[in-house]
Amino acid sequence: MESGDVRQRLIEAGVRELAQYGAQAFSLRRVAQSCGVSCAAPYRHFRDKQELIQAVADAINRDWSARQVRALEPLKDDVAAQLRAVCKEYLRFLRDNPNFCALITQWDEQTGKWHLNRLFDQSSLTKRLIVRYASEHHMDAQEVYCRVYAIRAMLYGAAMMNQHDDMRLTDAALEALDRMIDGQI
Repeated sequence: MESGDVRQRLIEAGVRELAQYGAQAFSLRRVAQSCGVSCAAPYRHFRDKQELIQAVADAINRDWSARQVRALEPLKDDVAAQLRAVCKEYLRFLRDNPNFCALITQWDEQTGKWHLNRLFDQSSLTKRLIVRYASEHHMDAQEVYCRVYAIRAMLYGAAMMNQHDDMRLTDAALEALDRMIDGQI
């Protein structure tokens, strides 16, 4: 078995591990076991658990990017519709993958602050769409900033609330959030 095949299998098993157990209970031992390799095998491909989790985050981000592209395909020239579609798809992605919310926002014990992980942060499509929307509607920089802030706060807030069981992304909740997105855009 080639090294790249094992690495890819470990990442795929890591995605399943994260989906089933979340980031806090993520286990390299279970990942290795599900791949049928030794407990030491992940360390031949990843420096540590955090590096494997980052590879899992990158894989999830690729899935998220593909979902964005599919959401935008039918909306070629309507920037407002594209922006609404991406925001709504983001919420559905979180509903479909509740344990992935832990990768979006993490508490840094050393700094005592929340920080956004690379997952979804690499995807600045929403910001680019907001800038295009603002340009088309002749909004100044401050209004663009406020819209970006309001939309991202709602999306990240929904992710955190979903993760911590404060609010589940049920069909009814998604419908309400869809109306709020429509009101902002």
